[in-house]
Amino acid sequence: MLIALLHFLAGTLGCLLMFVIGARLSGTKGFSAPFGLVFIGVACAALAHFISQWATPVIVALYAISVIGEAIKDRKASRDQS
Repeated sequence: MLIALLHFLAGTLGCLLMFVIGARLSGTKGFSAPFGLVFIGVACAALAHFISQWATPVIVALYAISVIGEAIKDRKASRDQS
């Protein structure tokens, strides 16, 4: 059970960190953290418990790729408007 809790925290906090970095890169001045990160944490805990402990870093990496890709698109859109 300790492994599941550890992976829940790692998944949730890792994705929260990626979200904050992505929001910072896109130039967002104010935001609220998405509640969906809790679901990502639950998925990390469940997959680490039932499948493999390598699922958590894979999920966080996939989330980071999507957030950074979205931040790059937002920066391009803001440059095109200016």
